[in-house]
Amino acid sequence: MAGRPKTFDTDKALDAFVDVFWTKGYQGTSVDDLQAAAGIKRGSFYAAFGCKDDVFDAVLEKYWHEATALGLNQMDREEDPLKAVAALVRHVGIFMTRNTPRGCLLLTSSATVPDQRGDGANPVRERMKMLERRIHGVLAGEKGIQDEAAAQELTAFALTCLLGLNALARNGQDGDKILAAASHAADCIERTAA
Repeated sequence: MAGRPKTFDTDKALDAFVDVFWTKGYQGTSVDDLQAAAGIKRGSFYAAFGCKDDVFDAVLEKYWHEATALGLNQMDREEDPLKAVAALVRHVGIFMTRNTPRGCLLLTSSATVPDQRGDGANPVRERMKMLERRIHGVLAGEKGIQDEAAAQELTAFALTCLLGLNALARNGQDGDKILAAASHAADCIERTAA
């Protein structure tokens, strides 16, 4: 005998899960919160999505492709590596003003999500490393900074700027101040000698 057909939209449920994790954070989110947000009973939740960690992995994947990718696309539009990374920083500044006080799900999670599995896997850490590699790849590319140590330092500076902009947003800073900070950081990156 077949089970009852599911009566929920998986994509809508995932959108609801993104909102819950983004608003409450990983540690502040319970399975009950996720079920309530999507209107799913416990048995259906586990059958369709697995455990909280599995849902969070899916949320990060969705967020990466829908939010983080927009910033990376800004970076990819510029030929000059320094202007490219500056464009990413400016984009994140604008994003933060639109998402105060939630900030960025990925950047916030980088400081709050513990290793969830016995194998030490951490999807947030993996995504942050992907972000770092993308920035470094632009800066150390053929047209970029030829000194590897300098490219690594500027990559670390750019990541620090992104995390700082996130902290400003999470603390409810005025949007104009966030934009000014992003603009100043982007200007500093553009003035770096390649």
